[in-house]
Amino acid sequence: MSNVKPPTVPASVVDENPRDLIVRFLAEIMRSTGTPKNQKTFQLALQKYVDGLRPWLEPHDVPTHPQELFTLIEQAAFDETGEHVTVVLSPEAEALFRAWLRRNKIASDAGLNTAHAWSN
Repeated sequence: MSNVKPPTVPASVVDENPRDLIVRFLAEIMRSTGTPKNQKTFQLALQKYVDGLRPWLEPHDVPTHPQELFTLIEQAAFDETGEHVTVVLSPEAEALFRAWLRRNKIASDAGLNTAHAWSN
């Protein structure tokens, strides 16, 4: 079996825990949308965030039939304790996640990453 890294995943993040990367991605979305007073404000903040990832989207990332309006999370489930959650991203959110990985790889390579605002 070949040990070649997939071309759509930046080399520096392949060795990181995928769960941690998803958490960081979702946390960044939540920080960027803040605590809006209404749905319209939330939608505008989310659209601004998505638009900011567009430069890092690649054509092969986008679903064959992307939806104009889509959910980021198709399914989420908490365990009995509420400590663990399982999340299934929509195809569109998966594309945005790959764009987020590319953007963060570029920022990291340029030395632009700073310490995280929180740790788990």
